[in-house]
Amino acid sequence: MRKTSIYLLGSGVKGTLHFTVETVQALRACRRVLVLHSDQGVIDSVREHCADVEDLAPLYNGQTLRDDVYHEISRRLVEAARESAPVAFLVHGHPLFLVSATEYTLDLAEQHDLRVSVLPAVSSFDTLLCDLRIDYGYGVQIFDTTTLLKAGWTPNPQVPLLLFQLASTLNRAVISGDPDQGALRPLIDLLAPLYGPDHPVQVVWSSAHILEASTITELPIRELATADLELWRRPTLYVPAKD
Repeated sequence: MRKTSIYLLGSGVKGTLHFTVETVQALRACRRVLVLHSDQGVIDSVREHCADVEDLAPLYNGQTLRDDVYHEISRRLVEAARESAPVAFLVHGHPLFLVSATEYTLDLAEQHDLRVSVLPAVSSFDTLLCDLRIDYGYGVQIFDTTTLLKAGWTPNPQVPLLLFQLASTLNRAVISGDPDQGALRPLIDLLAPLYGPDHPVQVVWSSAHILEASTITELPIRELATADLELWRRPTLYVPAKD
């Protein structure tokens, strides 16, 4: 079996508290680690396990589209792996839960015959199980909000619904300021006829630090584009099934 050239890793949601032993072992085995994470404490922790660590945040500078940044990350990872493997890419949450750079890396690595290992990590889906105290094992719908709207899909109102990435709804651009909450109006137009405009929903933000509590804001569907939802925190929308 070929040796791993690229590790795709996740820090979990709550910073270094969610680092797994397996992830730490992979970091220690790598010659270089590329990190895309907003918590400087996480980046500093990675440096304790690998001497060569690159913070990828500056890649956003001067860029218009997020997708261009993600393609550049995949290119750098593959280039680094071809020079001196193994290398790693570490992101917030789970490396295969709504991380475009990971998807692009898997495709590009295959073109260069590089072996990639993806390690499990705590995702926002996992933390939502705890925040909402609901067992989704019996049935749940999961969508990226933009994908749902652009594809024209219709959720089943009889099954609980989770909508991720509210902050970037219908927006491919690099987001440097507060996200536009008005972009959620198409989501209201989709959900209100299915559930009713007064159907209660919950906007959930999972705590990212040990001293912070998760927050849950309940409101009717009709207020999604006008209430103060602090979209900059990157929350998730939970829509309970219709009675």
